[in-house]
Amino acid sequence: MQILFTLGVAICGGFILSLVNAPLPWTLGPVAAVSLTSLLRKEQLTWPLLVRNIALIPLGYSMGRPFTVETGQAIISQLPFMLMATFVTICAGLFSAWLMFRRTKIDFTSCLLGCVPGGLSQMVILAAEMKDVDLTAVTIMQTMRMLSVVFVIPFLAIHVLPADGPAAHLAVNESTGNILVFALVAVSGAVIGRLIKLPTANLLGPLLATAVYIVCSGHTAPIIPQHYLYVAQICVGSYIGSSIDLRKIRDYHGMGPVLVGSVLLVLFVSMAMGCVLAYCTPSTIVTSFLSTAPGGLAEMGITALTVGADSSTMTAYQLTRLLFIMLVFPYVVRFIRKKFKFQ
Repeated sequence: MQILFTLGVAICGGFILSLVNAPLPWTLGPVAAVSLTSLLRKEQLTWPLLVRNIALIPLGYSMGRPFTVETGQAIISQLPFMLMATFVTICAGLFSAWLMFRRTKIDFTSCLLGCVPGGLSQMVILAAEMKDVDLTAVTIMQTMRMLSVVFVIPFLAIHVLPADGPAAHLAVNESTGNILVFALVAVSGAVIGRLIKLPTANLLGPLLATAVYIVCSGHTAPIIPQHYLYVAQICVGSYIGSSIDLRKIRDYHGMGPVLVGSVLLVLFVSMAMGCVLAYCTPSTIVTSFLSTAPGGLAEMGITALTVGADSSTMTAYQLTRLLFIMLVFPYVVRFIRKKFKFQ
């Protein structure tokens, strides 16, 4: 019953935002409606992680559809820029963490894990694995960053930045057999991704599996009807909204002004990096901005599909930063703690 109530609230939120032509209404509507309802009821609404994971599979498949051999070659040629963008974005996060440490009573390690732009779940997991870390503070900081990302960046990408044009939809008559083959490829990618512990496996696994199959087989991937993607976005938005506790953001440590400033700093650096990449590479300004934006694969992937950006290039940039944060950043945190002995 609780899940059905959450679903009803999410659909209402999506419908309202669609009426006012808000960006990503079927993702941001559920996020806003579910989180605000939780605040008003003083009780968190729930949404199954399993449903969100299943919903990520068609989104990952849709992001992998445009991939070609030429796209892969272009991504490889941009590897130095990917590393540069990762370095600059993480440096902005480190500076934000230092400001947060100086202006609040939160310890420096918690500030590091809260301000660096990784995925919400990934950074909370990292925080839980480290000693003497304020897990609540990390969750609040990452939640605030995620809220800014899922509301501000889609608005900028859709209404402010020059449009890439609508996402390409090829008119191709596909047999039922071909549709089933690609469905099997996407689901297999999700399963394999979880087995090898890919970050955001249910999104990244189908994306990579679809891209590899397209390149190897030369087949054109069938299009998922838009209303199915709306259903997937509602499921993802409902999970994000149920994960946000606005009461903590309002009450904790009085960190609000500093946190808003640090989020704006990272967003500004991301926008600047996007402009640099658009000038130095063949990517458009929208694709470059989404590539450097401090968001997660799911949120930026949905935005890329909506505005017709190059989702393959965006994914490569986002994945480079995510892998660095997951594999290398814990050692950076330990080095900083040992070297500078922040308390």
